[in-house]
Amino acid sequence: MNINIYPIYRHRNTGHTIVVHGIELDNRWVVPHNVYLSTKYDAHINVEVCNNIRVVKYLFKYVYKGHDRATIEISRQNDNAIEGNVVDTNEIKKYFDCHYVSTLEATWRIFKFDMHERFPTVERLHYHLPNQQMVLFRDDNDVQEVATRSAISRTMFTKWFKTNQESKVARSLTFDQFPQQWVWNRKLKRWTLRNKALPLVACIMHTHIG
Repeated sequence: MNINIYPIYRHRNTGHTIVVHGIELDNRWVVPHNVYLSTKYDAHINVEVCNNIRVVKYLFKYVYKGHDRATIEISRQNDNAIEGNVVDTNEIKKYFDCHYVSTLEATWRIFKFDMHERFPTVERLHYHLPNQQMVLFRDDNDVQEVATRSAISRTMFTKWFKTNQESKVARSLTFDQFPQQWVWNRKLKRWTLRNKALPLVACIMHTHIG
């Protein structure tokens, strides 16, 4: 795995070569693939094996990239160019990131259909040492004020221990099983019993403890 958490595959040179457009290529130029899948579906299918939890970003990043976009440049002809006096009057000659809406997407939005869906619900569970939890705050917030907030110590992990002290039902569940029967109230910063069953996957996030 390289520094960007992308896998670098080893391609051995087996001595077999082929000439493509006058260029001799060996096995090291062949991308990961599966012969059975390629012949079955008559198409090239990439087959890659990743063994790091952080490559989830690599596998699913395309889902969250948004809709198709087009890059355009806006410019106009300089009126002074005819007289030979070229004056750069275009102060915003840049590439703009524009949102291209196709007819299919426009229709989908007009009828107010869901653009995407995530199922089942995934509850991310963080664990940490005392007073070493992750804290989110805005750039314009005062750091000292953020650090002294009373609710900063009430995290999902610390309140899980507190709920275990108060409830016998909670003590029968492990941390990853907990969200199946309890729901985290983000406003009140506490766990409450669920009213009904909900398809849910609990994901214990990795952490760095130094």
